[in-house]
Amino acid sequence: MRVLQLNIWARGGPYRTRAGMLRREIGVMAPDVMALQECDGTDDDDNQAVELFGPLGYQVRFEPRPGKNRGDPGIAIVARHPIGELQVKDLGHDGVAIAAQVSIGVRRLWFCSAVPLGWWPNQEGQREDECVVLDEWLTGLARDDELPPILAGDFDATPDASSIRFLTGLQSLQGRSTHWVDTFAVAGDGSPGTTWSSNNPYVAPFAAATFAEPSHHRRIDYVFVGSPFKWKPRIVVRSAAVVLLERGDAAPSDHYGVVADLDLDGVLIGDGEGPEGWASAERVLWPEDG
Repeated sequence: MRVLQLNIWARGGPYRTRAGMLRREIGVMAPDVMALQECDGTDDDDNQAVELFGPLGYQVRFEPRPGKNRGDPGIAIVARHPIGELQVKDLGHDGVAIAAQVSIGVRRLWFCSAVPLGWWPNQEGQREDECVVLDEWLTGLARDDELPPILAGDFDATPDASSIRFLTGLQSLQGRSTHWVDTFAVAGDGSPGTTWSSNNPYVAPFAAATFAEPSHHRRIDYVFVGSPFKWKPRIVVRSAAVVLLERGDAAPSDHYGVVADLDLDGVLIGDGEGPEGWASAERVLWPEDG
């Protein structure tokens, strides 16, 4: 299963050029499911994701978010597989998440596209609040599932931020602990994994004018998999990469994308049972003599 996370920047910048790059490069990449933020449109049938990816055979679930600082203009889940009914969660502080069950063959899992706000560096307290709400909501939706949920989004926070440290199990927030697997951290190429960079021609002038940083590079987009300590560890993260980079003076978006390749049934030992599977794993690894 190939998952793509991308903030597509609505119709900003030279959109005709960007639209061609988005269709062409994502068409070649062929993700199974995508989480899109800053997606323009009014409903499931009239939105930017349908325009771009409907001709490629993708289904779309879309939530319009009109209004300043409300995750606007919209947020979407896009898949080559059947998508169930959309669930929408206001996270507070104008952030939003949407989730739906995606069917991969006979298997189903919850897939979530999220955008905690605000996005300014001094608003981490708001993102903390939202990630606590997001975790409680999404883990509740998937509590009784065999497969863990997948969470993707533009979090406007770097891996050392408290909101991301909370999601990855490195600290608690508001008396709550959780654990999500950061796919790039465990299976990336060892690079910083920057997804918002002044190397991008659409970011450079904004970073210089807003942050007074002509050189500005942050990893703020993520694909997470639900913890093997909450769900059976059947999903294996095979690889993760930053994609959809600039080509000369053009790029598909002002954000780079994150793609993660996941194996939905990739555990070869332990019967996919987590800590309870240790005994069977031990028998495989160290069989008794004779």
